[in-house]
Amino acid sequence: RTRDFLASLHFRESVQSEGCWSSKLLFLKYTVQALLNGSRVVMNLPNLLTLSRIVMCVIFVALLSVPQGYAKWQQRAWEVGYVLAVLAGFTDFLDGYYARKLNLVTEFGKFLDPLSDKIFAVAGFVVLTDKGIIPCWITVVVLSREFLVQGLRQMASGHGKIIPVSYLGKVKTTVQMLCLAIGGAMMVDWVPVDLWGSRILWDSFLGLTVGITIYTCTQYLRGASDIILKDM
Repeated sequence: RTRDFLASLHFRESVQSEGCWSSKLLFLKYTVQALLNGSRVVMNLPNLLTLSRIVMCVIFVALLSVPQGYAKWQQRAWEVGYVLAVLAGFTDFLDGYYARKLNLVTEFGKFLDPLSDKIFAVAGFVVLTDKGIIPCWITVVVLSREFLVQGLRQMASGHGKIIPVSYLGKVKTTVQMLCLAIGGAMMVDWVPVDLWGSRILWDSFLGLTVGITIYTCTQYLRGASDIILKDM
């Protein structure tokens, strides 16, 4: 790569001495090719999908935050925001699938994927709490767990240790996304909440979400217990 770039510089000197416009165009083409050959493409398909999830989070929060006073288009905005939130959740499956299938696992993707999951969870639970769908204390439990685990990972990184995402951690993410999907459907009146038994099922699912959230948190605490005790 360095040899190609130095060759382009040598070619530039000869072009400047000759002053030929066609030769200058050839020099420009040669230089661009040399730079491209020395570059690394970081923004692959899985990373683009992960970034799109963050962007969609911002948009669906804005749409779901339209107040009820705007009766003319509030319901449609909520429905579009809900569909966008479902698509954002689906990208969490797609980015991991394509990263493994196409062998495009990068350090940037390993950092961005769990971060985007946390942004999605924070956005979804805060919106549904604001609409009265999810109790405030459940959102506090979920967000506290996310911040705590992120802090543990930073502590472990400072000690040269990596805390990987556990299998139950992935199950927890799936359960939370299902919880947000059902709660969002209730918000836009796509799922009736007044039918007999529906409230019991919803409360049971909320209990499952809280249970697996707390349990996976204790798993991470046990895994990082040696680092915590060392720093205390």
